[in-house]
Amino acid sequence: MPSERVLICGAGVAGSILAFWLAKHDFQVVVVERSKAEQKAGQGIEIEEPALKVVKLMGILDKLKERKTGEMGFNLVDQQSRSCGIFEVGGISPTGALELMRGDLTEVLYKSADEFANVTFQFETTIQSLRQTQDKVIVDLENKITKTTRVAEFDFVVGADGVKSWTRQLVMGSPEKLNCFKSVGAFVAYFSIPKEDQDWPYSRLCHFTDRRIVWMRPIGKESKITSVYLIHVHDDVPNLRRANAAGDRLKQKEAFAELYSDLDWETPRVIEQMMRAENFYSDELMQVKLQKWSQHRVVLLGDAAWAPTPFTGEGNQLAIIGAWVLGQELSRNPSPVAFEMYEKRLRSYVENAQSIPLGGYAPYIFNPQTAWGIWLLRTIVRLVSWTVRAISWMNLARMLPDKPQNDFDLKIEEVEAEVAR
Repeated sequence: MPSERVLICGAGVAGSILAFWLAKHDFQVVVVERSKAEQKAGQGIEIEEPALKVVKLMGILDKLKERKTGEMGFNLVDQQSRSCGIFEVGGISPTGALELMRGDLTEVLYKSADEFANVTFQFETTIQSLRQTQDKVIVDLENKITKTTRVAEFDFVVGADGVKSWTRQLVMGSPEKLNCFKSVGAFVAYFSIPKEDQDWPYSRLCHFTDRRIVWMRPIGKESKITSVYLIHVHDDVPNLRRANAAGDRLKQKEAFAELYSDLDWETPRVIEQMMRAENFYSDELMQVKLQKWSQHRVVLLGDAAWAPTPFTGEGNQLAIIGAWVLGQELSRNPSPVAFEMYEKRLRSYVENAQSIPLGGYAPYIFNPQTAWGIWLLRTIVRLVSWTVRAISWMNLARMLPDKPQNDFDLKIEEVEAEVAR
């Protein structure tokens, strides 16, 4: 007897993990993704508890460790490349113990799910339309290569297709109608450039006036490229906003080049190489806040439902945990009731995780507007760095508090019980 058919839109972290867990419970799963399978874009991300429990039980932890960037820590520098404070891996460092590039993580995840006979990945494929009946979702799927469209029926559809989710728009309406985008007042760009000797082994971040940041992160000791983040904390950059709205990559690059044109340190090198980068991505950072995450037989997952932005540091964790919970609830009750239980379990956890530290002012405090503010921040970071090193030298590291964990009911015994079912 055939099991329920589920369409997942998006082969990112959330979509691939959900496909894995649904496959273990004998669902027939189709995952569509607009990008190419080999696309390796994205930023560095970390996996920590409680999300780490999920990937451990997927049996992929060793594969993920093989893809670690090897970044040894974080180094705040000034325009002359002088260190203002180094923080080794772990503790209060931005560098986590399991740090990977998003492209490497998603590749491991989708290949793990793709090993199941009841999972099919279709890259360069998108939803054109969908309509729901009492017991089915009828979907028009278009292959971007062949330009052909086919009609397919599914029991459930999951939109795991990011902040600007097309699935969400088809089912619930435009972002304007939903009023679901909450700007955090920042623009970002991610891309890679050719590696130079100074790019290894620490990530290096340099502040500039008007809340501009250049952050360079190593991808691997043997890698020939370095990952770059440009972060501009500002709520009104007309040229960049228009370029982002149009999805015009060249205009986006030109807007960032103009914003960063007067800066020193490694910035001229970064901007020159940015104009040639093929894996360039830019956007305005938005949180997604919805009154409801599902409508009948269609449900949203990950950034499509609750994008927290990188300022919270919770996006990857929420994607992994959310996919596990949704898979668990669907396996218990393959009906729209599962979506209600999924939201009931996660809603408060997600809302807490969406909180930007320091009352929402963290992006402004850690990205000063003035030269004086930058000097003060560097001075504080230098003192904190010295304190951490002194404690380490005195063998008193155990006195430092552990990194706080979000309170969530993801007990290892519960996960193991689900795997054993």
